[in-house]
Amino acid sequence: MDPLIRSKVLMVVKIPRKLIKWWKMFSSLEQHELMQKLGTLTSLLDIAPRPDLVEAMLTYWDPQNLIFRFGECEMTPTLVEMSGLTRLSYIGKDMILLRDHSRTRFLSDLGLKDNKHLKCLEQSWISLDYLFARFGPQDSFDVFWDEFTTKAKWQRRRLEAFSLALLGLLGFPLDERHISTRLQSVVMVLFHEKQRKTVTVVPIILAELYRALSEARGGVRYFEGSNLLLQLWMMEHLHTASLLCPIDRALRDRVVCIEHRMKSPKFTYLVGVTAWIEFLGLRTNGNVLWAYLWLPLDDILVGCLMQPFLMLIGLKCVRPYTPVRVMRQLGRRQEEPPTLNLRRHIINFSKKAADEIKYVQYWNNAKRMKKTILVEDVGSPECTQEYLISLQSIPPGVSTPLPAQLRGRAVQTDDFEEASDQDPWDKLELIKSQLAGLTANVEQHGQYLFRVGLQDAGAHARAFIASIGVSLQGMLQSLSMTDSPGPSRSG
Repeated sequence: MDPLIRSKVLMVVKIPRKLIKWWKMFSSLEQHELMQKLGTLTSLLDIAPRPDLVEAMLTYWDPQNLIFRFGECEMTPTLVEMSGLTRLSYIGKDMILLRDHSRTRFLSDLGLKDNKHLKCLEQSWISLDYLFARFGPQDSFDVFWDEFTTKAKWQRRRLEAFSLALLGLLGFPLDERHISTRLQSVVMVLFHEKQRKTVTVVPIILAELYRALSEARGGVRYFEGSNLLLQLWMMEHLHTASLLCPIDRALRDRVVCIEHRMKSPKFTYLVGVTAWIEFLGLRTNGNVLWAYLWLPLDDILVGCLMQPFLMLIGLKCVRPYTPVRVMRQLGRRQEEPPTLNLRRHIINFSKKAADEIKYVQYWNNAKRMKKTILVEDVGSPECTQEYLISLQSIPPGVSTPLPAQLRGRAVQTDDFEEASDQDPWDKLELIKSQLAGLTANVEQHGQYLFRVGLQDAGAHARAFIASIGVSLQGMLQSLSMTDSPGPSRSG
């Protein structure tokens, strides 16, 4: 990879060739059937990943409120945007509840006999090589005939196996290109003719994006959400209305459309994390496209009857969804949002969410907002004076460096409070990492101030000074929770 766009956060940086080869092995009818079930997720095979953009975005992510704060702009991926990008509907449909699959159950669902030697299934993952070898080539049944129950089942499961691989590698990726077997729950429902019409995978996509953003922001090395969808989401908000043409808006496959537009000579893009950080930090109300012009916004979900937010259930997490804070992205006037403490609603689990039934009830009683309050110009909607005043009470969004030392995958826990109960030495290491990041950030912004004019430098400095205060306050808070560890761990 080009060193200018190399990211220290691991993510999908190259589409696996074997997955592309597998896709090309299907007939046009089979590809059409896959697109009916997976929407434009199949078009992610043609995407050029931009890890530099995604890492720059991570430095602006607020994990407490699940929102990006670019300068004076608050934005976050929404259900309707993910639905529009993937062409997968979500309103009036049930959330899919994922479960772990035993080795025998997982293999049986794919028409395979039990295999005690597949130790990876005990850790709930399978490899692309394993699936491709058995379901990719037309003669794969003849090669592995003794592993299958019948040829008829092998034939029926070929599309399902590919869907599992695509979802596991591009939609919900794991480190080392492992494919989560929990996704088998999604695949089985999508290929069940009756159930497919009543369920949606969109909430899972968004919940896992929120989880990946917060974990990477906190120092987890691998981004376990779809960084491809995230970069498409961001780029579409950066293409202001004046740059778009009617033909562009009319194209059905938004993934292909955005990717082709990014390769057009009409558009030039930054290269490198630092360049993107500076660019995103200068976003204002006037230089972003708030609501996608091609997106149907007549009917949206904005919370539930019990509370002003929904709870989205992902693969192994629950995340609150608060569109009331980004109503301009939904083509509505932005009013001052209610003050919400989302921390206790941010939950990770190992097998299933403790209050799963309650979250499903929230979803089934979702509050819908009709088109009667759509603004005339959805690309540049209004906001109230009260909202602007409330926004001024918050320090402007400024890039905060990621921890200098990134760690492995986060430990799953059913209790969010227990996860935050760290060893004092770990907290000191975190503070050291924060100080190192702050030092690098000061140096980076100092260089930027020398390159810009006096007016821009003044505005940037005011925002940056406020961010330094926030960073130092966070370090002081960490210190206040840290007991004196003494000269040694054992002492």
